[in-house]
Amino acid sequence: MSVCGLLGLLFAGILSSPAASLFAQSIWPDLAKPAAAIGGGANDAALVVAIENYAFLPPVPGAEAVAKAWQDYFTATLGVPARNVQFLAGADATREEMLAAAAKAAAAAGSKGAVWFVFVGHGALSADGQDRLLLAMDARKKSSDLKSRAAKRREIVTALRQTRAGAIRVIVDACRTDLGEPGGAAAPQGPAHPLTDRRVSILSAPLDSPCSGVLPGAARPAFSYLVLGGLRGWAGTSALTAGNLLRYAATALAAAAPGRVQAPEMRGREEAAMGAPAGEKGPDLAALIKAPAPSPSSAPAGPREDAFSVSSLPDVPTPRLPKAFDASAVRLDFRALDRASLDEYNEAFEVDQDTRTAVEDKAATWRALAKDVPRYAEAAAKRAAEWDEYAAQRKAAAEAARRRLDARDADWDKLAHVLTLGVVPEADKARWSAEFVTAYGKAPGLEPEMAKGLLPHIAVDARGMRAALEKAAALARPGGQSRGAAKAAQDAGQAGIEWVLIPGGTFMMGAADLAAPVHSVTVRSFRMAKTLVTNKQYRACVAAGACTAAAGYGDKFKGDDQPVVGVDWNQARTFSEWAGGRLPSEAEWEYAARGAGQARKYPWGDDEPTCERTVMEQGGKGCGRDATAPVCSKPAGNTEQGLCDMAGDVWQWTQDWYHDSYIGAPATDAAWESPEGTYRVARGGSWNYDVAWLFRSAYRSFYYPGLQFPYLGLRPARGLASP
Repeated sequence: MSVCGLLGLLFAGILSSPAASLFAQSIWPDLAKPAAAIGGGANDAALVVAIENYAFLPPVPGAEAVAKAWQDYFTATLGVPARNVQFLAGADATREEMLAAAAKAAAAAGSKGAVWFVFVGHGALSADGQDRLLLAMDARKKSSDLKSRAAKRREIVTALRQTRAGAIRVIVDACRTDLGEPGGAAAPQGPAHPLTDRRVSILSAPLDSPCSGVLPGAARPAFSYLVLGGLRGWAGTSALTAGNLLRYAATALAAAAPGRVQAPEMRGREEAAMGAPAGEKGPDLAALIKAPAPSPSSAPAGPREDAFSVSSLPDVPTPRLPKAFDASAVRLDFRALDRASLDEYNEAFEVDQDTRTAVEDKAATWRALAKDVPRYAEAAAKRAAEWDEYAAQRKAAAEAARRRLDARDADWDKLAHVLTLGVVPEADKARWSAEFVTAYGKAPGLEPEMAKGLLPHIAVDARGMRAALEKAAALARPGGQSRGAAKAAQDAGQAGIEWVLIPGGTFMMGAADLAAPVHSVTVRSFRMAKTLVTNKQYRACVAAGACTAAAGYGDKFKGDDQPVVGVDWNQARTFSEWAGGRLPSEAEWEYAARGAGQARKYPWGDDEPTCERTVMEQGGKGCGRDATAPVCSKPAGNTEQGLCDMAGDVWQWTQDWYHDSYIGAPATDAAWESPEGTYRVARGGSWNYDVAWLFRSAYRSFYYPGLQFPYLGLRPARGLASP
């Protein structure tokens, strides 16, 4: 188990007497109530990650409680807009989500604000000892697993550095994890990677020495709790700097556990401002030092063995559609009728009856009527409220369904591993497999690969489960498609791609406020796919045996004409080559998005993005769909050459490695392949973002090549010499 988990259990044992526990509780303030509002965070953005219950590692007691106190500090004390504060916990706290959320936080912060990152969970040293690994919720006790299931602190900082904000503040409460296997211990801590960005301040819990663990007598991770306390006012009334906060946390840790060597780490400038104190009185550290020595007689039992159990699942509520509008309830006096008002009332009624109209649009139409025509205000406001309530119910149901899907995937990740272990009795495998099918078989359902893995452990007569699993598993087996369809798909020309000619030229690539330096690039004429690659097109490649299946995210993403999502960079490249093309270079993509290199912000011109032109978060994610939209559904956003969805719907992979700036970039349309980097560039924005400049043609995002997400897709290109 981790050093921090061991110390947490030890502290819980030695301070378990009622008197000692009561004293400790009186020493450590409860952070459940936010500190007084001080403001100053209107331009800030924050990401808080808390992992209390790991799938394969011991728990981190109190992680979520402390993290929620941080969330309250941002929203209630600093006044950071709620939309700019992200909270990842439990099944959401994967490596991929952490990196993506960090990039989103960086994008949301304003130039006059700060971007914050707080992590509370398990950690480890990187193999070279120069960086910290922030372990995701599905990390295992294997050194070989850490790289793939952990985010490096440096990677998080790299993502945050893409912000326009003037300050980047990182708090990491990640104690070293003992991997518990021969040769698996982390390397000794070596010199850290150089930190050159003066905006960055990093405060980290001790990792090279025994970590701070939980506070004695209180189930809270110590370091993040104390740093937050310092911000709330415990560190004094003077202006807070990174150095002041670090010294306060170190002093408090020394007082809490005298005799332990604890050295919190700071990287960045000691004088870097961290904000103003909120004026709250802190714990009496002098009294804590005088606390009675605890008795070690009640050490707790060791950690329980890992075992599989289905997660606690949320109920998915059923939204109740409002009853049909009763027009007879509104009395009309023919002698007093106003024709224009009656026409507006009738228009609202027709919108209400139209099943194609979005719920949010129905509510908005009734609200407009209530505002414009007082005669119908009462009935219109009531009807708008009914649609608003239904929209809220649908949102709650979608969120519950998403949580069930996340729980299924997290449980399967654990169970799939358990099913491979020879030391686990087959009786347990059968029981756990049956529990998994019972929990998830109907909602959200099982992926074909899950069904294949479960089949060997389900008896023939087990409540009809096997027949259902065989049917689901058949979808994953080769040959499920007809031979005729598979043969047709083998011809790349049958991918159904419509290629659009993009005439060559020279243009100024980049933007001074987004991607600098702006530089001249010459692009040869080439062709680009008119649309994003659709599910139908990608499935044809899978059926031909050339592509591997995309990750699944539910039926709302599976429409034939919706863009394929859940493909990593290698899958995107494979499809592009199968279809007779390749991934576009970053220069080709921006040139095409600008309508063959014109000086315009967006593919359609300079007007700000709305749901009239692009699929984005406006009136709900995906323009109210909470998913992608069919390709070419926003023709008003097309380029002059007719390319659809060059902004929005899904991010599009390009060939290039990501570099921090354009210094040294090619002056031609060639992809920037040397030197190699860590991320590949993606362009265009997606359905789940509402920040306007993310949709600009010059904006550059970046992702790990192996990343699959429900907002990552592709669009191939090819040269004129291609057939």
